[in-house]
Amino acid sequence: MIETDVTNNYLKAYLNKIEKYLNDDGEVPEELFIAFLNELNVSTLLIPGIVNDEDLDFEVLSSEDDEVNVIALFTDDEEFYRFYPEDSEYGPIANEIEFYISLIKENDLDGCMFNPGSSEFFLEKDILVELPVGIEDDEEDDGGEGYPADRIYEISQGLTNDSLLELIRSDNVSFEQLMLELSDSLLLNLIASENDLSGIAVDNIISKDDAGDFSLCATGDDDNHFGVLFTSVDAIRQSMYDDDDDHYYYQVTLLEDFMEFILLNDMDGIIINPGVDDYLISRDYLLEAYHGLKYNNPNFKNAAEYAFLL
Repeated sequence: MIETDVTNNYLKAYLNKIEKYLNDDGEVPEELFIAFLNELNVSTLLIPGIVNDEDLDFEVLSSEDDEVNVIALFTDDEEFYRFYPEDSEYGPIANEIEFYISLIKENDLDGCMFNPGSSEFFLEKDILVELPVGIEDDEEDDGGEGYPADRIYEISQGLTNDSLLELIRSDNVSFEQLMLELSDSLLLNLIASENDLSGIAVDNIISKDDAGDFSLCATGDDDNHFGVLFTSVDAIRQSMYDDDDDHYYYQVTLLEDFMEFILLNDMDGIIINPGVDDYLISRDYLLEAYHGLKYNNPNFKNAAEYAFLL
């Protein structure tokens, strides 16, 4: 049996709520349907398929009169194998919703059905094609090369984010204030490695070309998972545990990309300065901000390629 890491706990919860209304012949509340669409917009789902030479062969489900043709999409492995036996010719293939919308348009299908065998909720193509999927490229990016690693490191060492700290430490913070402040802020994220990377650092800078992929740090427990951001290098140092076996390094954050990572990986939100301020930005806020302001500064477009010693 093929297993994936795909989970869609929030989306599945909304599907279950919608199903209850439909089973009772009731009308789905508009706010519930919008919340479902917001989650769908950042979902990675499973399709029954076979990959042949990078091409995807997939099954189309048709109504009895062949008038309606849809693809089946599943929120997780459990739902997939509830409908498809383990010995089926089709296995679970994971893609983001943007891929499936293109698939539906290219093959002139009528939409998709979620979790057939469970909720069997059908969503029409007309609704799917209106989803503002993905984060659009910043049209104001001048195409420049962005700051080099040594300049990014120099700036990161002097970060304080005093204005953001004052806001999150105040008693009343509106969503609009917070998101505007974040769009003007430069924050740091933490990466962890089982190996000591200091030996490949040059002037405190570690290149991804030398280290391989960087692993973003998260916090939480069995039920909740949060991304972590910091306002300064000092805030990172205050939050770290000396008895941890991992080795920690930091990056300047591309905030749009970071937000997208949190949402696509079904995480619960972001914590700023864990152990110090513990300021939580919930998933609902992130979803609302997802297609709002631009948060990536083009000067730091290369930031993800480097990590820095603490």
